[in-house]
Amino acid sequence: MKAIVYKSNAGHTMQYAIFLSKKLNIPCYDIKDAIKYLSKGDEIIYLGWVCAGRICGYSKSNKMYDIKCCGAVGIYPSTTEYLTELKNGNNVNQELFYMRGGIDYSKLNWLFKRVIKLVGSAIKKENKPGSEELSQVLENGASFVSEENTKDILDYINSMK
Repeated sequence: MKAIVYKSNAGHTMQYAIFLSKKLNIPCYDIKDAIKYLSKGDEIIYLGWVCAGRICGYSKSNKMYDIKCCGAVGIYPSTTEYLTELKNGNNVNQELFYMRGGIDYSKLNWLFKRVIKLVGSAIKKENKPGSEELSQVLENGASFVSEENTKDILDYINSMK
């Protein structure tokens, strides 16, 4: 594995890239900088933040590099169904792992802030069982980033060696 390439919006995906970089002793690069250090076809781990069900930057990286596994970082709780939805919706051919990120309103532009708050209000109005936490996260922001959340992807990568 040559490197970790990531696309982050508010820094949560970058934090996971840094955790993995340290554990695996390989560099991590923002998707915009990766082209300076990597060649087409290099083996990488790809991490992207999730926006409206899309793993941002995955498609571009998949055309450029040999992705050995992929990590998606988002605000929703991790479920098997959600992981399957992400994998199918993004045409991910590699093993896909989900790590819960968060929302940091201080790092979002006004449009994202507005859209996320509207989604949070809609979820709150629906009042479905189990939606209370997500509604609070969307309303107030939160971070679920933890080095412990990298365990599954690390185990997978280490099993490839």
